[in-house]
Amino acid sequence: MNTSIKTTPQERKLGFRVLFLGMFAIGTGQTLFIAVLPPYARGLGLSEVQVGFIFSLSALGWMLMSPYWGKRSDYLGRKSIIILGLIIYAITTILMGIEFRLNELGVLNLSTLFILLILTRGCYGFFGSGAHSASMAYVADRTTERERSGVMAVMGSAFAISGIVGPGLASAAVMLGPLVPYFLFGGITAFIALLIFIYLPEKTKPIRPAKVHEARLTPFDSRVIAFALMGLCISQTSAVVMQILSLYLQDKFNYSNTEASVYTGAMLIFTGIATLIVQLGIIRRISPTPALLLRLGSIATIISLFLIVSSGNLYLTGIAMAVYGVGGALMGPGLFTGLSLAVGRDEQGAAAGILVSSYAAGFLINPLTGMQLFIWNPNSPYYLAIVLMFVCLGIAIFDKRLNKVVEYDENVELPSHNG
Repeated sequence: MNTSIKTTPQERKLGFRVLFLGMFAIGTGQTLFIAVLPPYARGLGLSEVQVGFIFSLSALGWMLMSPYWGKRSDYLGRKSIIILGLIIYAITTILMGIEFRLNELGVLNLSTLFILLILTRGCYGFFGSGAHSASMAYVADRTTERERSGVMAVMGSAFAISGIVGPGLASAAVMLGPLVPYFLFGGITAFIALLIFIYLPEKTKPIRPAKVHEARLTPFDSRVIAFALMGLCISQTSAVVMQILSLYLQDKFNYSNTEASVYTGAMLIFTGIATLIVQLGIIRRISPTPALLLRLGSIATIISLFLIVSSGNLYLTGIAMAVYGVGGALMGPGLFTGLSLAVGRDEQGAAAGILVSSYAAGFLINPLTGMQLFIWNPNSPYYLAIVLMFVCLGIAIFDKRLNKVVEYDENVELPSHNG
């Protein structure tokens, strides 16, 4: 029988703060791979498709292992899975920097470097992918239904802040050397993992393993499938925008490798500011229903994609990326909150893992879809993303399971992880 030792309000607040830092570390690290890696790797002689494949094994790991780690967090505890993910991320990021340096020194040829980059990034996907799903499950464990979308938005804003701070750090670090960001971001993540180890409270015993295995949640569960499909569409769109952005700007405006990294970082700052304003200034205050968030987010994303394609200068591209940030700010909390409310309390980790897995699937297939379309025509991946966002909009409008009014309970008893 599980026993529950409640945390104090101060401990709970501190716990959410350090968890916020963990999400910040993950988001900041993504800046590195969006803004810095693609133009640098292409400058070494790797093709656009090869750059995409560097992320593919990692995405496969996320897709296959996120449900596993999410379910493991149900009975091993959220904290241990979060720390494992952050430590693996820190190690693999630093290791990629070392591999690039060995190539510069002539120790590794380009083919060997390419294989090592795929394997190193893949290790993160297979062994570090549980941090995000365990973090979302931690929040679901410790919030009532009424406050959940607001707290989810706050956690999502960690990515927004990382989108503001990360590009600035990456741009400054690149000026010191193209490989400095790998060591800087890896070190920051390791330090945040230490803070989570010290300060994140988890006093309640996890769920019994036998009870966890009774809940065989799958992506095809009627409560989950619509969210999983939208997660796939959103992630493919995100892969198009984020993985291709630096290459797109480089080709469209004839930038050098360093200029492409710096200007991509600037675009991500616009995205981060817009996301932060929406998630902290709007969603946190009014806690709208998931259906409304998903509808408005789809519309904003569609508008942003049209603006990216039609932009003739960097200023309009910046506006487009800001609108894209609004769309992401709405859809992320809408998707995670909606799924959290759709499943049982003992299924939170497994459900979060499935959703993270569907997100990873879009990045896995992008080298075969978005990157191939980019080679054919730089604008064509964005047209694909527009179609995918219309799919999301259609689901958000017509699926009654998403449109139903949620009856919030002010006196919800927090589940077994409420410590």
